[in-house]
Amino acid sequence: MIYIKLEDLFRVIELTLTFIGLIFIVFGWIIPYKQSLKMEKKRRESELEQQKRQWEKEQIDIQIAMFYGPISALLKEQNIVWQRIIYQLGRNCIFENNQFTINDLPEDEAKIWMHFVDMYKIPLNKKIVDIIRDNTHLVYKSEIPSCFNTFLDYTLGWELLDKQKRSGVPNYYEYHYCYNFPKEFTRYINNTLEILLVKQAELINSKELKSTVF
Repeated sequence: MIYIKLEDLFRVIELTLTFIGLIFIVFGWIIPYKQSLKMEKKRRESELEQQKRQWEKEQIDIQIAMFYGPISALLKEQNIVWQRIIYQLGRNCIFENNQFTINDLPEDEAKIWMHFVDMYKIPLNKKIVDIIRDNTHLVYKSEIPSCFNTFLDYTLGWELLDKQKRSGVPNYYEYHYCYNFPKEFTRYINNTLEILLVKQAELINSKELKSTVF
């Protein structure tokens, strides 16, 4: 039979308790450490997502402020003036079936139409062309729609023929162009602007996202 001295027994118990205490200390450190790592990872992911949303919103702000917003406003301005012209003429078109040139219109109607073309139609469309030319990088999803080319052809065609006429260059220009205004261009601009405004509102309402506009 093995006999253990009392003081050795106390020493064993003391060492055992010390060891158990160390185990608790180690686990008490490891668990909070792992939790802190997880929290730090979540915080970084949240910050990255926040930065991503902030960057996206800033891009949308610029697209609205410098591209789609101004173009939409110019199109609306032109349409408002156009509606006034239609009201003045008392019909929904300028040249009727039996009218093919500016000389076919009554003198007053010809003056009204020529004034609209020179003071509003060509200048407003030219402003839109300038915006497109200077800010093509702001096109939504970097996808140039075909209606842009149609609008450019329409606008530059008017401008070219008008300048030729003013310079005495012979052409077929009679204050109307052979193509109708590309309505698909207006639809694209307004529809895309609406999409961007919705996205902007969603991002503004995102948790802790700071607005760069309001």
